[in-house]
Amino acid sequence: MAEWSLLWYVGAGFLLGWVLSTLTEWLWSRGRRAGAEAGGRAPETLARRSRQPVADPTRIDPPAVTAPTSGQQGSASSNNRPDPLTDIRGIGDVYERRLYEAGIFTWHELSLVDGDTLRAITKALPTSNPADWIEQARHLAAQNGRSGATYTGPLPDDLTRIRGIDQVFEQELVRAGIVTFRQLAQTTAPELAAIIPAHRLDDAIDFAAWIAEAREL
Repeated sequence: MAEWSLLWYVGAGFLLGWVLSTLTEWLWSRGRRAGAEAGGRAPETLARRSRQPVADPTRIDPPAVTAPTSGQQGSASSNNRPDPLTDIRGIGDVYERRLYEAGIFTWHELSLVDGDTLRAITKALPTSNPADWIEQARHLAAQNGRSGATYTGPLPDDLTRIRGIDQVFEQELVRAGIVTFRQLAQTTAPELAAIIPAHRLDDAIDFAAWIAEAREL
């Protein structure tokens, strides 16, 4: 009987030792795995943080620039005027008016349009040569210092409809920025006299009559 008791104690001790050993090994391996996972995440976290932008205390952002309003923008250049397209051989008053209405006001602008388009705009006769118009326009623009010139003002009126204004006087008015009847009606006789000096005329001109007639048109 004593022998069986001894065997039971030995077996129980062996079993208890095995359980404790297994439990200890499991706890140790779990702790090691957790440490490895924590160590593996740390570099990734540091790398992610290193990619985040860091504010530079020495940097000063430039002030925002506000676009000028219409009241702040400069006035139109004195070169902002239409050219007499009738100076081109083959273009008369009718063709010039059609070109103006199509938005082609200067020799430079005409030189940028192809011949077929010019023919369609002016409804030119078959005998017309728009390709030659283009070459003439380039020459006139270069000769008169109008290369690259454009016009962005109102549609010009035919000022020669006013009695006493011929094409020469009309061009003097256009150079002064007067291209419409309304603009002419808003001028004064002394202003017109300064544009067309009396010493260049054989006879005195009734500028007041020009203004009165422009108001009626």
